Amino acid sequence: MPIPSPAAPDLSAAPRAHLFGVSAAMVTPFTAEGAVDLARLAPHAARVMAEGADGITLYGTTGEGASLGQADRKAMLDCVLDAGVAADRLTAAIVACDLETAEAQARAAQARGVTRLLLTPPFYFKGIAEDALFDWVQAFVRRLRDTELQIILYHIPQVTGVHFDAPLIRRIKDACGAAIFGVKDSAGSWDHTAPLLPMDDLAILIGDERLLARAAPLGGAGAISGMGNLMPQVIGALIREGQTNPALNALVDEIVTVPVTPLVKGLVGAVAGDDGWRHTRAPLQPASASVIAALAPKVQAQRG
Repeated sequence: MPIPSPAAPDLSAAPRAHLFGVSAAMVTPFTAEGAVDLARLAPHAARVMAEGADGITLYGTTGEGASLGQADRKAMLDCVLDAGVAADRLTAAIVACDLETAEAQARAAQARGVTRLLLTPPFYFKGIAEDALFDWVQAFVRRLRDTELQIILYHIPQVTGVHFDAPLIRRIKDACGAAIFGVKDSAGSWDHTAPLLPMDDLAILIGDERLLARAAPLGGAGAISGMGNLMPQVIGALIREGQTNPALNALVDEIVTVPVTPLVKGLVGAVAGDDGWRHTRAPLQPASASVIAALAPKVQAQRG
């Protein structure tokens, strides 16, 4: 049975939140042997939606997307759809350096009704010129010109080493039109975020929860949020109300001092009372049990 839509939020403080809302950047559970643990994925997806997420993003940074092959991706998408999450609530991250693989990932999502993509830039070669990145994105869009897919450019230079800066984003949008839906800005720098917010033909999505309340009243359209795995209602309140949450900011400050993805997974397990969530896929290693234990009460305090 499809999961019902949440009640319409009050958009008075965040005029474009209706474009996106909060999408939980889903963690990917693995078994001790390293296989995707679909038995844990399905109930977690349903729980996140039931707790107030507007959608789910699969295969992103928090989901260890660079460690997932095509068979894993298909099994995960089928699993989440079977759990009752509607296709129009899903965003599929594209994580590839070659256009052939990027297109294959996009078409696999489209075949199951998912039309929104989070496009990671090609990340292997460093020092990529702006013109070259523009050409790569434009080539990706051309390969999908027979579709109505909506692309979100993924700016996370601390991971990829590649920058989608404001002038380049503007250039890509002007060249590619409706194919470019928005930007996920995960750099964690207000100096980068602020010039994006006036671009009212794009959904500006904030990846760093500490900037979300500040961005929302200025046109931020929502978030693709790793913390959405743990407290989607709290993240949604930042968008709807545009009021900062000092305790949450302090919690995020602590989380980002260690590898984030394993720690978020460990905290998901702490909330669920399930230590199996600590498993990662190589090359990542599980988070420290002591760090999880120290932060879990702060997560629970936010959850209420």
